[in-house]
Amino acid sequence: MSLNLKDNSLLQSKKAGVLLPLFSMRSAGDWGCGDMASFKEWIEYLSGYGVKILQILPIHETEPGQNCPYSALSAYAIDPIYISIKDVSDAAASEEAQSLINQYKDEINFWRGEKKVYYKFIKSAKYKVLWAAYEHFLKNEKEASTARYEQFLDFHQKHASWLVPYCIFRSAKDNLGWTSWKHWEKKLKELDLPFLREYSVNNYKQMMFFSYLQWQLQLQLASVRRTAAECGVLIFGDIPFGVNFDSADVWSNQSKYLEGYEIGAPKDQFSEGGQKWGLPAYNWPAIEQNNFNLWRSKIARACEIYDLFRLDHLVGFFRTWIFGPGDDVGRFDIEDESAQKKRGEAFLTAVCEASAGKLPIGEDLGVIPDFVRAYMKEISMPGYKVIRWEKDNEVFREPRNYPLVSLATTATHDTETLREWWDIMPDWQRANVWEMISAVKTDGKVPFTDEVHRAIFKRVMGAGSCFVIFPIQDIIGEKERINTPGTVGEENWSYRVPLETAEFNSAYLEKMRMFKELAAESGRL
Repeated sequence: MSLNLKDNSLLQSKKAGVLLPLFSMRSAGDWGCGDMASFKEWIEYLSGYGVKILQILPIHETEPGQNCPYSALSAYAIDPIYISIKDVSDAAASEEAQSLINQYKDEINFWRGEKKVYYKFIKSAKYKVLWAAYEHFLKNEKEASTARYEQFLDFHQKHASWLVPYCIFRSAKDNLGWTSWKHWEKKLKELDLPFLREYSVNNYKQMMFFSYLQWQLQLQLASVRRTAAECGVLIFGDIPFGVNFDSADVWSNQSKYLEGYEIGAPKDQFSEGGQKWGLPAYNWPAIEQNNFNLWRSKIARACEIYDLFRLDHLVGFFRTWIFGPGDDVGRFDIEDESAQKKRGEAFLTAVCEASAGKLPIGEDLGVIPDFVRAYMKEISMPGYKVIRWEKDNEVFREPRNYPLVSLATTATHDTETLREWWDIMPDWQRANVWEMISAVKTDGKVPFTDEVHRAIFKRVMGAGSCFVIFPIQDIIGEKERINTPGTVGEENWSYRVPLETAEFNSAYLEKMRMFKELAAESGRL
C-alpha cells in the first residue's frame, strides 16, 4: 500500500479551532461536569465565532479515583459521567429516577458552582439515577419487546466485540469491590469460556446495564455529531497511547501486553530522570503478528466518534520506553533504528487503512528521533508546532514559516497556559519572543497586556500551518491549567470554564471577537 495523506480534504484549507475538554464545558443543565448537552451547546456557541475545529481530550471511562483520561479502563467505552440526564427519556419517565434527581438537587447545585469537577460524587449520583431509568426501560420496553428495545439489542450486537468483554469486566469490578482482575478467581481471570458464559447468564441484568449506558451515550453523541455537522465544526478527538493495567482491554487481551512491564518516557522537559506512567507495556510482536488488529479496532471506534484524531505519543509506536519489573532505569523495547522505523511505518499503514479517510495527527512532542518526523513529512501526517518550543538556540522560529502540514498552538493540556508561560519566563527569553512577534527589541520586561495578547494570537493565527488550535484558557487570558505533569492531585483534569455560554459571551465578548477577526484575516473562516 502506498501511504500518503496529502490528498485528505482537511489538508486542503486552513482552519482555526479551540481546545476545550468535555469535562470543562459548563452548561445550564449539567451536574458539575460537561456532558453531551454541554457539548452541543458549546459547538453552537463557538461556531458563531469562526471556530471550525473543537478539540477535546479522551472521553473514555476511568476507574473510581482516577481522573486522568489517559489511563482509562477501556479504549472503547465512553465515560457515563458524560450522559446528559435530562436527555434520557427513561429517566424522565421514571418516578424513581425523578425522585432521586430531586433528592440530589442541592448537591447538583453545589457541584455546578464549583471550579473543579467532583468526579466521584457526580458519577455515583448519575449511576443511581440511570439504574432507575434502566429498570423503567426493562419494564416498559423489554417486557413488551418494543422496537426501541430491538434497537438497543442491535446496538449491543453491532459493538459486541468490545462491548461484551467490557460489560463482563464492569460487572465483575462492581461485584468484587473493584479489586484488580489479577486477584479474581482463576477461571474469571483467565477468561475460561464456559465460566464466562455461566457468569453472563447469572449477571445478565447488571451486565446489560453497562451496555444500556453506552447505548444512551451513542444516541446522545449522534445528536452532537449532527449539530457539529450543521454548524460546520469538526470534532477533534484523542486516542491515548495506553490504557490502565486494570482495564477491560488488558484483561480481555492479555497476550497483547507484557506482564510486569510498564511504559514511560526518557528524560524530557517535564522530567530529568524520565517518566514512569504506570501503564502496561504492549507485546508488540504479538500485536504485529495479528496485523495490528488491536489498534485497528481502536482506530475504527475513534472514527465512529471523531472527524479527526490525535495519536498520542506517536514515537512510542516506533520505539517504546519500557521498565521491567523493579527497574528504575528504562530502555527502548527496540534498540535497532531500522527495526524501529519498520514497526512505526507498519503501524501507521494499519492506522490509515483503518481510519476510513479520517485524518490522524501525530503528537510528536518531546524526544523525537529525526526519522520519525522525516516519515511524517513523507506521508503528509501533521505534527505539532508549539510556539514556546519552536526555536533554534533560543531564537524563536517564525510561525509564518511553519509547514502547511502541521498544527500550530500556543499550549497543550500538559503545559502552562499562554498567560502563565508569559509571566514566568525569564526576561531574556521574553525579549526574544517579543522581538520575533513585534520586531521590537526590549529588555524583556513586557507585561501581558491586551496588546501583547492580540499580537501573539495574530502571529500564531497567521502560521503557515493548516490547523491552528488555541486552548480556551489562552483565548480568554486565564492562568488555570488542565494538568501539571509529574503531580497527582484533584486539580489535575478538573478544570472548568468560568461561565456558561451566555455569561461567557458577555464576559469574554472582546476576546471571542478577536479570535474571529484574526481567523478571518488569516483566511481560516
